[in-house]
Amino acid sequence: MPTLTPSEVRQPRWVPLLVLLATVALGVGLGFALPPLARWLHRLLEGTPLPSLGPVELLAGLTLAWSVPILGGLGVVGGVLLALSTIGESLRLTVADDHLEHRTDDREGWVERDEVSDVYRDGRYVVILGLTDAPRERLDADTLRRDEVRAAFEAHGWPWRDADPHERAYEQWMDGRPGFSADEHALLRRRLADRKDAAAVAEVDGALAAHGLAARVREDRLQVRRLGVVPAEDPRGAQG
Repeated sequence: MPTLTPSEVRQPRWVPLLVLLATVALGVGLGFALPPLARWLHRLLEGTPLPSLGPVELLAGLTLAWSVPILGGLGVVGGVLLALSTIGESLRLTVADDHLEHRTDDREGWVERDEVSDVYRDGRYVVILGLTDAPRERLDADTLRRDEVRAAFEAHGWPWRDADPHERAYEQWMDGRPGFSADEHALLRRRLADRKDAAAVAEVDGALAAHGLAARVREDRLQVRRLGVVPAEDPRGAQG
């Protein structure tokens, strides 16, 4: 069977363009709106003992011929910076028959196909489970089209699942709940506290896997499961 060409999955090109146009439009809009607003506020402050603010006086003195180009230009600069940031922070995937490459400007990685048991989408993330069923990677794919991500993995024979195959194995964690050691509780507290820090989450997930645990967050609450525990109804077969 011939090897397929690796599939590239990228953020749609219109996303950074939309960010740029929206920021420029905001700058131009502020150019029209701020001087009249500043003049109204300046007149309001004149009738009170409160001092008039320097930026308010500056904006109040601007005509539209100056305010629109100035704030519109700032919008262009800000839009370009935001668009470049959007491009750099967006996940890029290269899916091949035997491996996966993932990269952003801050991080890149390589995953061998024969070291993976399952791949599924969990909200904004693509989660890759290792052979011990511990999370191997949790990739922020929020700017990638869901259908394209799934199609890329399925085209190369990766075990894509419609849902977490261990959905029924999770239980709600509460600090101090019996069944966890002091070290496990400490790691789980950290996992919940650092849930918005991708690097910290990856580090804690690795430490939890060493304790035979996997964790996830649902509605700002932590859920946890023991590795190797198969639920009564395992949805592994649901591949869509």
